[in-house]
Amino acid sequence: MASKTQPEKKSARLRAYDRIRGGILTGEFPAGSFIEEEQMCALAAVSRTPVREALTRLAAEGFVDQMPRRGTMVRHVTATELLELYELRRVIEGHAARRVCTEGLQVPRKMHDMIDRMERLDETNEAERGEHVDLNREFHHALVECAGNHSMTRVFEGLHDSVTRVARTAIALDVARRVTIDQEHRALLTALENRDADAAVALLERHLTPVPELMTRLPR
Repeated sequence: MASKTQPEKKSARLRAYDRIRGGILTGEFPAGSFIEEEQMCALAAVSRTPVREALTRLAAEGFVDQMPRRGTMVRHVTATELLELYELRRVIEGHAARRVCTEGLQVPRKMHDMIDRMERLDETNEAERGEHVDLNREFHHALVECAGNHSMTRVFEGLHDSVTRVARTAIALDVARRVTIDQEHRALLTALENRDADAAVALLERHLTPVPELMTRLPR
């Protein structure tokens, strides 16, 4: 009996966790909003216990804050966290770009295809803005991946959730910046294919520097 109950309980807990986490990453549950347990039970088709376990895990991972007598609120990404994230990305992606250039590594065709797809998206459409965020993340992942350092790629993949949340926040605050992002991606690809390491790293330094408008709107 116990062997049947345990997998069912785990499945419910993971289902609740994935549903809430996914809603946070897509912006369905925006920063500052409260997570209602009853609503999550209905959305994930689980009881309250798996939802509470999922919220405890999400709090430990920094997605939500659990406040006594108030409830569970989706955390804002702070300005400090943003600066630290971008600093780490500049180190990883700058190293990857320099290695691609100096060692003559192949730049995958899919990076061009991703930019083509991003440029065709409608910036006024919320769903397509979300797709742009996903493609942008995949583009930068492809850059790191083509450097051929598997350990570095795994470290970068560990930043996935933070990169997604920050990108969605940035695009929501400045929809027009999407055009600039696409242009910078094109310029970066040109530098990589010309094997111009200094230009590629300089472009990434600029590309991965948080815009002041975003910094001023985030809590410290």
